Amino acid sequence: MKKLIYLSGIMSLLLVCSCSDFLEEENKSNATAESFYLTEVGYESLINSAYATLREVYEPQPYMFLAGTDLFFGTGQEAPLGLTSYQTLTPGTSQVADFFQTLYESIQVTNTALHYAELTESFDALESRRGEARFLRAYYYFLLVQHFGGVSLVTEMVQEPITHFERASASDIYQFIMSEMEQALNEVPETQSDFGRVTKRAVQHMLAKVYLTHGYEEFGQASDFEKAASYADAAINNETLSVPFADIFAYENDANAEVLFSIQYDEASLLNGGAHHWDEPYGPLITATGEGVFKQLRLKVTEYLWNVFGEYDSRFEGTFLTVRTSPYVGALIEEGAYPISMYYPRTAEQMADTVNWRAADPANRSETEIVPLSEWWWNLNNQSEYPALSKYDRVQLPDIRYTHDLFLARLGETYLIAAEAYFKMGNLTQAKDRVNEVRRRAAMPGHEADMLITEADIDVDFILDERARELAGEGHRWTDLKRTGKLIERNKMYNPQVIQLVNSGIDPFLGANGHFKILRPIPLSVIALDSEEYPQNPAYE
Repeated sequence: MKKLIYLSGIMSLLLVCSCSDFLEEENKSNATAESFYLTEVGYESLINSAYATLREVYEPQPYMFLAGTDLFFGTGQEAPLGLTSYQTLTPGTSQVADFFQTLYESIQVTNTALHYAELTESFDALESRRGEARFLRAYYYFLLVQHFGGVSLVTEMVQEPITHFERASASDIYQFIMSEMEQALNEVPETQSDFGRVTKRAVQHMLAKVYLTHGYEEFGQASDFEKAASYADAAINNETLSVPFADIFAYENDANAEVLFSIQYDEASLLNGGAHHWDEPYGPLITATGEGVFKQLRLKVTEYLWNVFGEYDSRFEGTFLTVRTSPYVGALIEEGAYPISMYYPRTAEQMADTVNWRAADPANRSETEIVPLSEWWWNLNNQSEYPALSKYDRVQLPDIRYTHDLFLARLGETYLIAAEAYFKMGNLTQAKDRVNEVRRRAAMPGHEADMLITEADIDVDFILDERARELAGEGHRWTDLKRTGKLIERNKMYNPQVIQLVNSGIDPFLGANGHFKILRPIPLSVIALDSEEYPQNPAYE
């Protein structure tokens, strides 16, 4: 395929590997891109490339999305200190530069898809494909504006070198995102024959989140929260949360009714690599051969996250593995198939029942070490005696290669977006009802009433606590804290790295000229390669 070279360093056209089994690229005729994309087969291949860019954005370890929050703190020299504790966050931080560049490379692919949408031959799915590309482009700009503020708005396929870009305001970027997503809503169908393609409910979910985030901005309006609630309710579509929480992330259950939009990873496409690394950094540390997986220890769960789950909240058991087998097989545990080396009870009821727990499978449990919830779980010196994050647990055994999909939009979050929007509107009754639907599903059997809340319970911190319980590890936390204005406060309350700096008299968020690091820096490479002046975010000037 034709390769376009983009000399400014902001983007280059990358037509990458397929995203899942329905996203197959093929060019048997050796035709040029210009002629190939004018056919239905060629254009479908281009759209598949646009979907595949999602992998490029999310493939690296999830530091940009989860590090430097109240849920995870950095451990070891491998964790990027600038992202985990902010003090050394600079325009030269490589992870920030990679993120910025990959987003613009992905935007170039979607721009190319939208360019050829006006030129390719007509076919039944063309309008939908145009809407899918439009949605993906808007989503990438949503990531950019949340992390960097105002950025350059590039809406045309780049075909020749460009040496200077203007930086649009954050308000203008948001207006573009909302306009594009609303147009995409009119172009994509209610359902798709291929799971993973953009549908109306996926767009409605993301529009709700965009309007919710916009409403918090200084240029936001009260009507933003009304629109956020309306779009969230449309995405909910009167559907209750029927999938048990643990089943959402069960082995080979990626295409369940809870999922509105996801990045797909099928076994065939992983034969030569391409798996994401969202399970690796949390540990527990596993490096021995024969264990089946490789786990690093670069982000560790904070004491706050271990303790935020109530005793009757089953989401702890749906988020973390409460047993560790030998060898480690992660979440793929057949009853009675593997010796259990460690068991992690965390409630009083579980602790009181360990005798019966052993008796249920004495062959595999009689020698199990019981490791109850204690301060040792979050101690930095503890590298292995605590539960693994199970949501994206990877299975790599001789006969199985499996990487769980990454969920970008699922119904449990849609309910919480609606709850937050209604709370910001002052409608506490509706906010309470949306939260209680989430908590009803999360309740341990027989404790549904214990999980219900009242209107008096709801404030921003409660909403963030509930999002932690429901969405821990799913890639939303940094933007959650930034949106709600709690990034600095909750890091200083719960992030051990930040707390240590603050206690030593250092404010790691304080940047240049008294500005705070609540946005990422514009990468040094972007500023250096621009032929004119490209403005830096104030905290990094």
